[in-house]
Amino acid sequence: MCMIEAAVIIVNWNGKNFLKECFDSLAFQALMNFKIFFVDNGSDDGSVEFLEENYIGKNKIEIEVIKLENNTGFSFANNLGIQKAFADENIKWVLILNNDAKLDQNFFAELSKCAKSYPGAGSIQPKVLSYYNPEKVDCAGILTSYDGVSTNRGFGADASEFNKEKEIFGANATAGLYAREALEAVKIKVGEYFDNDFRMYYEDADLAWRMRLAGFKSFYCPRAEVFHLHSATAKRVSGLKAYYLNRNRFYVIFKNFPLKYLLLALLLTPARYLIAPFRRPKEAKKTGEAGKIRKKAGSAGMILKAWLDVLGNLSSILAKRRIIRDNRRVSGKEINSWFQKYGAKFKKTF
Repeated sequence: MCMIEAAVIIVNWNGKNFLKECFDSLAFQALMNFKIFFVDNGSDDGSVEFLEENYIGKNKIEIEVIKLENNTGFSFANNLGIQKAFADENIKWVLILNNDAKLDQNFFAELSKCAKSYPGAGSIQPKVLSYYNPEKVDCAGILTSYDGVSTNRGFGADASEFNKEKEIFGANATAGLYAREALEAVKIKVGEYFDNDFRMYYEDADLAWRMRLAGFKSFYCPRAEVFHLHSATAKRVSGLKAYYLNRNRFYVIFKNFPLKYLLLALLLTPARYLIAPFRRPKEAKKTGEAGKIRKKAGSAGMILKAWLDVLGNLSSILAKRRIIRDNRRVSGKEINSWFQKYGAKFKKTF
């Protein structure tokens, strides 16, 4: 077996039905230079037992299971997995991988080549394709816009249009490779790489911002392919999801945006809320879910709760903002280029 250079962190909550394809794709990689840390968020569907019966000690992949009593959310569970991984000083990279993802057999071979081509990179983004329609892109990185909305780069586009290796704004945590050096440089505090206050959604956008502001770049690696069941482990439409999307967008803005962009984002926010309820995502039209999306995503009560929670946590957010500001290593001109080159105004959010 190759020397372990990377850790794969898989956070799971009642995702037993997805684990076979995910772990089969890991077990038959052309390059086996990784160890898996499986963090179970208090599942009651037999997920851990399934792994123990079918994968642990049964093949050439090394798996460590971390059992949590309750669902702690995406951020905390990933942080715990990263902490465990970094106990091994040989691990230089961490792949955050959704449990509903399936890897191409050459995924790690291609991803490793790309990572070694950019030794100072903070993150590497593989090509994430739609599981059911692999000719379409699910995600090719994170887009950031002036109103603070983060979206999936390339979502729904033809995969053939995203075959160019290039610099992007940041990696999406559906399947994002992060350098140990960068994670340690931008952590909130000891062991907190993703901000635990986010719990879920936008935590990868926040991490991308912190890495870019600290001078770490991100690159897209199209030869490393992943197939993803989009939003399989969370309801496509849910009040909870709408709440976190609304709240955490403001967390990203107040923590990371330089003052003039923070003010611009706030000025653009009313327009965003006026437009969002009337947009009908393509998939919603096909499934008849558009009405539910408009109702739940545009819920005044949910938005108000998100705003009030932002205000209630503002002192903590601003304390983190000062730390991020002091760690900034890039010019205002470079920051502006992230919006101009990678941003997209009023993209689909919900």
